[in-house]
This record gives sequence, structure tokens and C-alpha cells, in this order.
Amino acid sequence: MKRVFLFAIIALTWAACGNKTNKADDADSTAVSDSAAIAEEKNDTTPLPMFLYYMNPSYMQTVYWTGVEEPKKDKDNAEYFDGMYASWSLQEMSRRNAAGYTKMLVGDNKWVDIKYIGELIKNPDGEVMYGGELHSRPTIPSPGLRYALVNPKDAPKRDYEYGEFYIIVHQDYLKTRKTLKIEYPNASKPMPKAVIKQMEEKYGMKAGRSLICSTIDGRYTQGFIQFNGEYKNAPKDKNNDYKKALALEIIADGDKVYAFEELGYYETEGGYCTWNADDGGEYCPTTICAAFEGPDGLELCYEHGAPESSTVGIFRVRDGQLTQTQYECYHRMIDETTPLWKKDIAQLQKLYLSSSSHKEPLTKYQFLYLDNDNIEEIWMRTDNDQYGAVFTFKDQKPQLVAIEDGTTGIAFYQGNGKGAVKITGKDGNFTTERLFVIKGSQVVERFSLKNLDGEITESKLNGKTLTKWEAADYLDKSPSDEYKVYPYWKDLNEKQ
Repeated sequence: MKRVFLFAIIALTWAACGNKTNKADDADSTAVSDSAAIAEEKNDTTPLPMFLYYMNPSYMQTVYWTGVEEPKKDKDNAEYFDGMYASWSLQEMSRRNAAGYTKMLVGDNKWVDIKYIGELIKNPDGEVMYGGELHSRPTIPSPGLRYALVNPKDAPKRDYEYGEFYIIVHQDYLKTRKTLKIEYPNASKPMPKAVIKQMEEKYGMKAGRSLICSTIDGRYTQGFIQFNGEYKNAPKDKNNDYKKALALEIIADGDKVYAFEELGYYETEGGYCTWNADDGGEYCPTTICAAFEGPDGLELCYEHGAPESSTVGIFRVRDGQLTQTQYECYHRMIDETTPLWKKDIAQLQKLYLSSSSHKEPLTKYQFLYLDNDNIEEIWMRTDNDQYGAVFTFKDQKPQLVAIEDGTTGIAFYQGNGKGAVKITGKDGNFTTERLFVIKGSQVVERFSLKNLDGEITESKLNGKTLTKWEAADYLDKSPSDEYKVYPYWKDLNEKQ
């Protein structure tokens, strides 16, 4: 195996890869690189393909994994400085050539035009953002290079709820590369028996499971083999003396089999193997995102997805061996809520104070998910819980939905792809209800009524007067599934 190690900063790797134990963390932290070939291979200075994280046409960016300042060697980082510098150099290559990345692969070997529109380093509060994380909501910023489609009609046809990776390349890359077709199997199939046998004989181990993940150019079979038991011939590591498990990333080309070792953690008691957090003892498949025949051979952009992480990089077949350049093991953030920035808070306070007779500022908030459009509503209150307001917040534009005070009640409902806020109160002998229906993070219906002894005496929908029968019919069709809110509030002064 041709393996030149890019030693990651251990603490950062643990945070990004989220492995089950410290020992497994260390196994995942052996990020592999082709050393100085980060941006150059032999005499090829063409910038490498990059992984663009896509949520929608307004959220297309390469996500940074390290800081933008050039690392400086000192006594505290001397041990791992070379790896740290190599990681920074790879990221810096993409920054240096940002405007040259003009093509994006959207499937079936279809390339579309993109353009560089800027770099994002600081969050809306002016703080430098931490890299190495893939957020689950387009409203949460990440540091990186931002891109846009030249033609909006080229937007990928997708139904994936969260973000996903697309390959982008420098304008010079395709001048010397042929894009290869990738086919993914419709059903699970193990690697060919001859390939499994060859690897079993080479490693002196018994294969536990294997999988064909793709066929490339009708020629190459890509997948993996996971072995049972301890990999006793694993390379010795003076810093990590734990027992190791072994899986192989495989590229088979007829009788030729190229394998790359992926070390995991082997637990003697129970014979348990693991490579990633929560993998259940099964090596996770690697997806080939793009395949190229280059001047020096096969080049495969890959994503290795795990329950809490995504590792991206490039495999190459060189000199009869399979090599790997790992870009980053990104930590996938789950169940995140959108931060409430200082400028957002100022807008919300202004809206509330200009519409409420009560002039005490709101001091705490929590997010609601009423209309299920992946954009949170915001419920805010004063310290004494007597006054409050509900807002929508679409495209960074807040809208006041409803105001509550100490004399009213508030409740929330869902149904038919909509959400609703109901404010109840008293007007003399009458009971009053106001219903604000939300869809697509906007108030689409405003309904009000007066009720006396259980009978509707007055009602309006969007300013139009209704009969009591029309009002009753409207209420029957409005969102009616109660949305329960738990008393968990976040102080507005808390750091995001």
C-alpha cells in the first residue's frame, strides 16, 4: 500500500468524525494524503476537484475545514505541524483558484456552469466561524467559498431534505480528463468471489461482508470488503496500541484488484469491529461522486458517509496501487436550530415594541416548527411570562404574527401543511378567538370571532365578515392538531 499520512489535529478530528471511543477516534484520525501531491501530481498543476455543499440555489459552497490564516510552527504544534500545514495548503489551493471553478457535475455526466460569488468567513455577528461542520439548515452559515448557478434552470432536481455534495472542477481540469460514467446497482450485491478470495489470501483473514457500490466506465468494480476478527499485521503505531479491525476499499479491473486499507477498532470481547460512531459494527459504504480518466490514470472523487460524519477526498490508481487523498472528515450536525443573531433580535424587538402597548423588551425565546417548511417560527416573551409575541422569519425578513399579554391565552396547532397560532381572550361577556394561519413561513389567513355561551355571534376571515355557519365550517378545516410547547426558553443575551 502506498500510504503517506496526513496527521490531523487529534482534538479536531474527534470533533469532526465523532467516533465511538477514544481508540476508534484515533483510528479514524489517520487521514491519508498523497503528501505534496495535494495540489500537484508529478508535473500536473491543475487544481483538484472540490466538494460543493448544496442545499438550494442560494446555498452552494465549499465548506472550510481549517482556518484561512497560514499556520505557524511553534513548540505546541511542532509534533503535528506538517499535517496541519498540508491540510491548510489543500484548502488554500481552492481559495487561490476560487474563480476558476466554473463547472458543476449534476448527474449522468452533465456539467453545468457555475460562478464564484464570494467568500464567507464571519457570521452575522462578526465572529470568525469554525469549519469542519456540515449544517442541516440553509439558514445556518458556514465558512467557505460561495458559488451560484449561471443559469438557475440548471438547479439539481432533488428531494433530499438536507445538504449534499456535488463535484465542482476548475476550468482547466476537464481539458486533460475524461469524465467516466458511474452506474449504481439497484440491489445489494457482494464483491465478486474471485476478488474476495484474492484479498482473503493476501491478508490471511476471513471476509465477513462485502458490497459492490458502483461500476465505473463499464469496466471498474468499486466497493469494499470487511474482514472478521483482529487485523494482527496492522502497521504498528507507538501512540495507539489498541487492536485493529480491517476493511478494504476496492477497485477491481478485471483480474487486477487495487485495495486501500481502512483501519478500525477491534474489541476482543465479542469480536466487535467499528470504524465510525454508531456504525453498528458494519463498515459504511463509500460513494463515488465523480470518476475521471486523467493523464496519470484513474481519479475518483468519493464521499464516505457515516451516521454522524461525511469524509470526502480522492482515490487514485497509481503505479499499480490505490492511493487516497482525504480532504476532511466533516461532522454532520443534526437537529440544529438556527442561531438568532444580534441584528435579528433588534428587528424583532422593534416590530414588537412598535405594535404592543406594553413597552418592556422581550428577553427570551424559543423556536417553533408549525408549518413544517424547515424554517422556524420564533416565540418570544418577557421575563415574567405576561407578555410575548410570535414571529415568522423567512429570508431574514421577520413578520409579526401575534401578540399576547397577561389577559390572553395562547395555543399552537398544525395540520394540512399549515401551522396556526390562536390567541384567546375576553371582551365583556364574550369569549374572543383570533387565529393566525401560517404556510411557507408567512401568515396566509387571519380569522377572528366572538362567542357568547357557545354560539358564534361575530366572525371575520381576512377582513371579510362570515356567517356563523361559514365560520364553523372554516374552523372545522383549520389546523387542529395541538402543537405542544415545552417550557424551554433561551435567554436573548446568551451567546449563540
